[in-house]
Amino acid sequence: MAYPILMAIVGTGVMTVLMVVVVPPIAGIFADSGKALPWNTQFLIAVAAIAGGYWWLVLPLLIGAILLLRRWARKPKGRALMDRIKLRILIVGRLIRLLAVARFARTLATMLSSGVPVLTALDIVKRVLNNTVLEKVIEDARVAIREGESIAATLKKSGQFPSMMCHMVAVGERSGQLEAMLENVAGAYERDVEMEVSRLTSLLAPIMILMMAVGVGFIIFSILVPIMDMGQMVQ
Repeated sequence: MAYPILMAIVGTGVMTVLMVVVVPPIAGIFADSGKALPWNTQFLIAVAAIAGGYWWLVLPLLIGAILLLRRWARKPKGRALMDRIKLRILIVGRLIRLLAVARFARTLATMLSSGVPVLTALDIVKRVLNNTVLEKVIEDARVAIREGESIAATLKKSGQFPSMMCHMVAVGERSGQLEAMLENVAGAYERDVEMEVSRLTSLLAPIMILMMAVGVGFIIFSILVPIMDMGQMVQ
């Protein structure tokens, strides 16, 4: 993530310089001309005015909003909502789910192989999921196991765990090789996580370059069109 983060910092710096240093003087020229400006140029000038004149207010508000959001996300209701949102985010949600499933399977297999009882192992393993939605599923699984139900049936009923994992766990429970099946599940999903991360990181850089190009292109287009119109009027 180092290169995408660097690109984000550079892109933000470039856009800030353009909006604070370059656009305001040109906006003054447009204002002196008295010519009607297109909507995109008016929007650009308004954003530049806010960025240049009220940055001292926008920056503390942005930092304060981030801190309040993080504080709210630590509370039970806030964390539950944030965890549900994380699992539903396009592409990233699937990656978060795969990573949690891989951790769960690997840790549970290790604990069962060490002779830890299933109920105790599930109570410990749910903490590695780092997601309240999935933790609730494991807690329900513990209750169901006490009542004689299988782990696979509870995981499948929740709809939060992949069907392949539920099937593999069911096979492991029936054959008495649950630890081995969990190891296989963990290995499969760990490979999937590595592939997804590699794919996302390879796509982030061109996407961010494209976003920077669109932003800078919008600024240039919004400035050049009125200037060209003014030049034609002078001619």
